[in-house]
Amino acid sequence: MLLLAADRTPGLVHEPPPFVLQRSLGDFAVNYELNAYCAEAQAMMQLYTALHRNILDLFNEYGVQIMTPAYVNDTPELKVVPKAQWYAAPASPDGGAPK
Repeated sequence: MLLLAADRTPGLVHEPPPFVLQRSLGDFAVNYELNAYCAEAQAMMQLYTALHRNILDLFNEYGVQIMTPAYVNDTPELKVVPKAQWYAAPASPDGGAPK
């Protein structure tokens, strides 16, 4: 899903290809690092924003919850945003990007 998020992010280059490292196994979490390249360094902050949005959207699409180690007393229901509610007001499909 991380690689698919990179693939869906305009502005990231495909060569060399993005890759994921498994950085560590913690007591309560697996830590991953997504590495991708861009051609325009000055656009990195906007690319991070778009990439993070795509990661959240893909995890939601696949029903994978992003949890924190401090999360306790979980209920059995998934904590994902249904696709039909992704752009509920005040959200917008462009993420509020300047025009």
